[in-house]
Amino acid sequence: MKTRLALTAPAVRLSLVIAIGLTALAAVLWLAIRPTEPDGGIRPLFEQPIRLWPQLVVGLGATILSGWVWALRPRDLATRLFALSGLATLTFTFAAGAMDVQGILLGDNTKFVLMVLNGLGASVFGITFIALFLVYPGHLKAGRPAALVISLFFALWTALALMDHLPPALASVHMITTLEMLGILIAVGLQFIATRRDPTAHAITIWFGLAVFFGAGSFIVLNAIPSTFGYPVLMRAEYSFSFFGLIYLGVAAGLRRFRLFELGEWAFRILFYSAGTAVLIALDALLIFALPIGQGSAFGLSLLLVAFAYLPMRDALARRFMPRSRLREDALFGAVVEVALEPARPRRAERWAKLVSETFNTLETRTDPVPVETPEIREEGLALHLPALAGIPALVLRFPWAGRGLFGPSQLDVARRLIDLMILAEASRDAYDRGVAEERGRIARDMHDNIGAQLLGALHSADHDRKDLMIRETLTDLRDIINNASTPGLDLDETLADLRLETADRLEAVGMSLDWSMDIGQAPSLSTGGAHALRSIIREAVSNTIKHSGASRMDIAMHREGDTATLILADNGRGLNPAGDGKGHGLANIQSRAQGLKGQLSLTTDGPGTRIELRFPLANATAAITTAGTDTAIAATGRPLQGDSA
Repeated sequence: MKTRLALTAPAVRLSLVIAIGLTALAAVLWLAIRPTEPDGGIRPLFEQPIRLWPQLVVGLGATILSGWVWALRPRDLATRLFALSGLATLTFTFAAGAMDVQGILLGDNTKFVLMVLNGLGASVFGITFIALFLVYPGHLKAGRPAALVISLFFALWTALALMDHLPPALASVHMITTLEMLGILIAVGLQFIATRRDPTAHAITIWFGLAVFFGAGSFIVLNAIPSTFGYPVLMRAEYSFSFFGLIYLGVAAGLRRFRLFELGEWAFRILFYSAGTAVLIALDALLIFALPIGQGSAFGLSLLLVAFAYLPMRDALARRFMPRSRLREDALFGAVVEVALEPARPRRAERWAKLVSETFNTLETRTDPVPVETPEIREEGLALHLPALAGIPALVLRFPWAGRGLFGPSQLDVARRLIDLMILAEASRDAYDRGVAEERGRIARDMHDNIGAQLLGALHSADHDRKDLMIRETLTDLRDIINNASTPGLDLDETLADLRLETADRLEAVGMSLDWSMDIGQAPSLSTGGAHALRSIIREAVSNTIKHSGASRMDIAMHREGDTATLILADNGRGLNPAGDGKGHGLANIQSRAQGLKGQLSLTTDGPGTRIELRFPLANATAAITTAGTDTAIAATGRPLQGDSA
């Protein structure tokens, strides 16, 4: 079983075809270099006429290319016919080349065999292409039976013509090939009509048909038609054979552009690598036989020729026939992020359409009237459908690589990666927008809760000193809001240092002293909400002390026990009136901030002065703090939070 699989492997089939081509090449080259006399030496190849080499190059190239296509899809009738056309090209070009070898005398029988091979190869070439266009790329009604009948007709006519040993046999073969060319054109026309509703097959018909028309048609016009009607040929057949190379060059280009014979980019790469190996071997053999140098020198020189001639040519062809995205894959991520971060939705949709269009170099990009759920290739590779994204409509991309190619599995993978990147970038942008909205909401609440209320209180206050104090506190609150917005994530040390400076300034302005003591060890970073809550508690307590306590000193201390911090705020004033006057909500503000920190708040007024103690877990100060406490306080009081009394 393993042996059978190995024998049917593409590499084995391709090796078989290459072996046939190289054997035929070796036979012709041996005729060119073999000694003309028994004791003579090997003749150099450069003594042979230039017209010999185009025939050999075209024949060998046609064989390898067509054999490679067949090796990859051996069961397909179209690839079998194409491979047969390559062998037919090898036959008539090498037979003509053998007759062009100079310096040797060929016997009549040898010449006759070569002429028969030349005529037979030319006729088989025409027969195979008629049959090929009757079965490929579209399915013609009765295409296969018609191909069989036409093939038998021309094969029988060719056999009868070649049985004649006289010179007019050549004119007969030319008449046959001329009529075969007419049959090829008719078959191409039928395919053109039959595939008009299939864009892919229609494009293949045009491309492949033009390649055969200009390749084989040029030979027919320059040689076969004049010879058929008894006129001198317009170009020697040896040179006219070069036009057949246009057919196989067109096929090589069409393999990538239109996936001829359903072969993709991977197959085209295999061809290039195989061609590189063949070129290396051929150059080595050519240098060994053509130049009087050693094998080691010949191999080194062939390596140089491959490096400086073949590899640059290969890269140029790869860029031409295997076009890539205009954007490098390492630049796609940045381009997608730029699109996702576009704030205006219409502009974002426009930039996304431009990005995918440039990625695949499409000729047409439009909105998909029937959106898909996932990327899909349709119209036999002509169109790529992309699903809708958040705020971006579904798209249809058509005619990739400026109309010179089709969408394949690799382009589908790129489209999926682009969409995944876009979804990820959109999610990041949404998270950023939510963060911005939350921060704006926090600023708006702080402005409403503190700044607005304090300015309103200062406006209506008749006490000049109280008005100055409230304005000073308002400026402090404003600085607090700005600090929260501009420097989130401050270390606890930095936050406390700012608070100490601020508190000292405020107490000094009213003739009070400050005793500040902090013992927190390695301080963690605070979240924006945690820093805001801590600032609000300390500032609220200081405001109440300044306004109502009549104290001369205030003590603020903080220490840490494991993951729990304790904040103590005390003054030596007259203490809190248990009855309260109901004019302020300073303690409610402190209570709401403590709730946001998940802390435990206690108030002591037994001795002289007031003592506030807050124990809270540091984890809640470093995590995101919600506004539930603030909202609760607002709901409980029915008015915005104020910091003017306790």
